Amino acid sequence: MHAYLIVGANDQDLKVKINELTTKLGAVKMLFRLQKIEDARELKNLVKFSFSEKTALILENIDSSTVECLNAFLKNLEEPNKNIIYVLTARNLGNVLPTIVSRCQIIRINGQKLTVNDKAIKEFLSQSINKKIEIIGKIKDRTEAIDFVEDLIILEKENNNYLNMQNFLETLKNLKLNGNVSLQLTNLIVRMNSHG
Repeated sequence: MHAYLIVGANDQDLKVKINELTTKLGAVKMLFRLQKIEDARELKNLVKFSFSEKTALILENIDSSTVECLNAFLKNLEEPNKNIIYVLTARNLGNVLPTIVSRCQIIRINGQKLTVNDKAIKEFLSQSINKKIEIIGKIKDRTEAIDFVEDLIILEKENNNYLNMQNFLETLKNLKLNGNVSLQLTNLIVRMNSHG
């Protein structure tokens, strides 16, 4: 694994977990600020160089980074460089781009619960296609729809089940691009049903 996302609310606990992880991986630590698009460009230039020893780039509080910054950073996760490991931290997993979450191993501190209503999502997933369509028919607000799909992505990632991940990510992208809420959610359900 070349990317880890540590989720926790306490800065001290995050620092301890970073130290434990980098020691276990045998990597030297390098703190890097990743908040704005300019930071992502700087990082891209930095990782062009070859690193002679295993290096953990520590990127703290990515849940407060701009969307543009994180989208630019994604390329680094998709095309990992030799000897570079990314260690990201966040206080709230729900504020991290799902495309970032899907490419990282998630480490929760002290069994911290996700900000996902697991029970409601699991109940939704166990329903028949007709019941699922009835449930999503009640979602009219774009923000609510985005939150719903992000919850599906997080749960799928937590369960190491990637069967519908592409479907969820595509729906999320279309919702954020102002696609029709009802149409996007209906398509999501139809595609889910075709997988299983």
